[in-house]
Amino acid sequence: MKLTLGSDAEQIIQEQLRTRKFADAEQVILAGLKSLASNAPDEFNPGEMESLLTEGEKSIASEGTLDADEALAKRRADRQHPKSGAA
Repeated sequence: MKLTLGSDAEQIIQEQLRTRKFADAEQVILAGLKSLASNAPDEFNPGEMESLLTEGEKSIASEGTLDADEALAKRRADRQHPKSGAA
């Protein structure tokens, strides 16, 4: 495979080569691709998102919602007074 890179990409590659962490441009590009693959946005399995949304809607119907200020106050209180033996 052959790629044509723009000047921005070439500049980044040259900067990485100057760090001497990589022997050649191919290693720089491979490291970038691996980073993209490992940091890919979370993907859902087919039907998983719908299932999670349904679960959330059921929770709202049975337990209601919490005001943002109330949720923040509860979170702060929980942090200031942790329950003993909590994992």
